[in-house]
Amino acid sequence: MEISGSQAEKGDQQQPPDVYDRFSGRRKKLLTALISYNAFISPFTASIFLPSVPQIAADLGSTATIISVTIAIFIVSMGTAPLIWSPLSGFYGRRPIYLASLPIMVVGTIGVAFSRTVPQLIGTRILQGMGSSSSLAVGAGSIGDIYRPTERSNAMGWFYSGALIGSSFAPLIGAAFTQFTSPGWRAAQYFVAGMAALAMGLTYFVLPETMHAPIPHDTLKQERGKKFVPYVFNPLAILGLFCWPNICAITFVSSATMLMAYIALVPISSAIWLIVQGDQYGITDPILIGCIFISSGIGNIVGSRIAGPMADATVRKYIKKRGYRRPEDRLRAAVIGLGIVMPVCHLIYGWLLQTSAGGVAPPIVFLFLQNVGLMLILAPLNTYAVDSMQDRRSASVIAVNNWVRYLFSAAASAFVLPMSHAIGWGWTSTVAAALMWISFGILLLTIRYGHHWRERANKRYGYDTISEDEKHPPSIRGEEGVDIDIVKAEAEAGERVVVDEDDTHTDLPQRPRAPTMRGGKGLERVASGKLSRQRSAGSLPDVREVLHRTASVTASVHGGG
Repeated sequence: MEISGSQAEKGDQQQPPDVYDRFSGRRKKLLTALISYNAFISPFTASIFLPSVPQIAADLGSTATIISVTIAIFIVSMGTAPLIWSPLSGFYGRRPIYLASLPIMVVGTIGVAFSRTVPQLIGTRILQGMGSSSSLAVGAGSIGDIYRPTERSNAMGWFYSGALIGSSFAPLIGAAFTQFTSPGWRAAQYFVAGMAALAMGLTYFVLPETMHAPIPHDTLKQERGKKFVPYVFNPLAILGLFCWPNICAITFVSSATMLMAYIALVPISSAIWLIVQGDQYGITDPILIGCIFISSGIGNIVGSRIAGPMADATVRKYIKKRGYRRPEDRLRAAVIGLGIVMPVCHLIYGWLLQTSAGGVAPPIVFLFLQNVGLMLILAPLNTYAVDSMQDRRSASVIAVNNWVRYLFSAAASAFVLPMSHAIGWGWTSTVAAALMWISFGILLLTIRYGHHWRERANKRYGYDTISEDEKHPPSIRGEEGVDIDIVKAEAEAGERVVVDEDDTHTDLPQRPRAPTMRGGKGLERVASGKLSRQRSAGSLPDVREVLHRTASVTASVHGGG
C-alpha cells in the first residue's frame, strides 16, 4: 500500500531533516502497517462476539439478554481504559503501553474461551476490553509521531480503515468458527488470542519507540537516578472539559448517534436468529447471519470516504463566504446525515425487521445506508471536537467524548433486547429515531450559538481568545481562494485552520495561548480541583501536561473520523 510516499520524498527535499525524518519512507509504511494491524484487532474482538450470542447463551445456560449485557460491560471497559492508557503513553512512550496492554488482551481472550459461567465471562471480557483498547487509544498518536501534518492524512486514513475493516468482517469469521468447528464460539476466541499474540511479537521485535524525545519518564529517570519512576495521576481530571457547553452538546449528539448504531447492530444476531427459527426468511445456517454484518462495515468505509472531503469542502465554502473560519462551520456537514439519512434509514430498518416485509434484502440495504449516515455524522463531529479547543486540550477532549460515547453504546447493548421484546423492533427503532431528531436540534443550536458558548467558557476558565467576529482584511488570495492573511492571522491566534483535505496549513506559525488564572478559574482548578503550578525539576508532570504530548484519539468501532 502506498502511504504518502511521494509526499514524504517531496517534503524531505523541500525542508531540512527534523524529527519526522527519523524513519525512511519504506520504514514508515512498515510501521503504519503494524500500527494499523494493532488497530484492526480491537474492533475485530468486539464484533466477532456478535453473531454467536444465541449459541453462547445456550452454552452457558443463560439468555441472549444476559449475554448482551456482557457486551455492554466489554464496551465500557474498552471505553474507560483509554483514560488510563493515553496519559501513560504520554509519560512512558507508546511502545511500553503496547507491550503492557497486549499481554492483558491475550490472557483475557484465553479466559473468555475457557469461561463456563456468566461471571467468568464478564471478568475475562473486562480484561479483554482493557487490553484491546490501547491500540486505538495510542495508535493515532503513533501515526502522528512519524508523519508530518502535511503528509499525515493518508496514513491516518489507512489506520482508521484497519479499524473499520476489522468490525466489518469479524462477525462473518465468528459465525464460521461457530458453525464449522467443534469448539464453536470458543474457537473464535482462540483465533483472536493468536492475533493478539502475533501483534505483541511484532511490536516487540519491529516497532521502535515513535514518541518524540524527550520522553518524560526518561528525563525523570536521569534526574532521579532510578530505573523506573511510577506515574500517579487522576484519569478523571479531564472531565472538567464538560464545563464547555459546546463540548457537552457535541458529546451528547455523537453519543446518541452511537447509541442508535448499537441498537441496530447488537440485536442482528438475535433478531435474524429468531426469524430464521421461524423460517420467515429461509436462512438455514448461522454463517449467513455473519454476512449481514458486512453491510454495516462497508457502509462505514464508504461513509468515511465521503465524510472527510465533504466536511473540508464545507469549511472552505464558509471561509470564502464569510472571510474567516469558525470551527462550527464543519458541523454543517453532519446535518444531512443526522437529520435525514441515519434516523430515516434506522426507522425503516426497524419496521422491516418487525414485519419481515420484502424478505432479508431490504433490512441489509437500509443497514448499509444507516452506517453511511453514521460516518457522515461522526467524522465532522470528531474533527470539530479537536478544532473547537486549544491545542493543549484537543487530545483530552477526544478522550472524554469517546468515553461518554462508549457509555451510551454500552447502555444500548444492555437495554435493546429487553426493550424490543417488550414493544417490538419497530417501536424500538422509532424511539431511537426520535432521540436522533432531538440531537439534530442540539446540533443546529451548536452551529448557530456554539461559538458564543465556546468563547464565553474560554474566558470564564482562563483561556482568552481573539473574537472570531473580528474580521481580518484579505490582501493575498491563495490557489483555493482562501485569504492567506486570514489563515495566518487565525493560526497566530491559536486556531487550527483547515483549508484542504491534507490540512496543509497546520504547520503555519502557532501561538498557543497558555491558561491564565483569572479569578482563580483555570482549567486545572475545574478539571482536578487545584490550580496548576510551575513544575520544578524532577517533579512529576500533571495529567494535562502529559495529554498535551498525546493523541488520545480513541476511535470507536464506528467512529474513527
